[in-house]
Amino acid sequence: MFVNQTDARMRPFRLTVLVTLVFLVIQYVLGVLANLEVQIPSGADGWSWVFGHSLIIQLHIYIGTLLIVAALVALILSIVARHLVGTIAAVAGLALLVFAWLSGSQFLDAQQNDPSLRMALGFMGAFVAYLLGYYLPIVRAQKQAK
Repeated sequence: MFVNQTDARMRPFRLTVLVTLVFLVIQYVLGVLANLEVQIPSGADGWSWVFGHSLIIQLHIYIGTLLIVAALVALILSIVARHLVGTIAAVAGLALLVFAWLSGSQFLDAQQNDPSLRMALGFMGAFVAYLLGYYLPIVRAQKQAK
């Protein structure tokens, strides 16, 4: 089977996006567990308390940081592949992940519900962006093959 250059350049991007989606699911599960199982004492410094008492939230922070690294890699790969849809999805995904990460940081500082909601919305937006970035190139390739 003949694989054109664009398909070959898109393969690393799509693999990175797939890995990112898997990490997003893991991040979601950790976030739900943290929400259900962890109670940061009122008045405590959230960051200090987490790193002394909550492995679940620590993992949530580490995966969140890893997601930003993966998002940067996906963006670079989409640019190398010269794929506009992939680049738009990667920029949106990265921006939404940074928004979610900063909202999570604000949540640890303030321990209020608003930043938690913004973190969840950033996650959902990034998930949708990466799903579209993964599937739209397939749809486009199928249309071009017809």
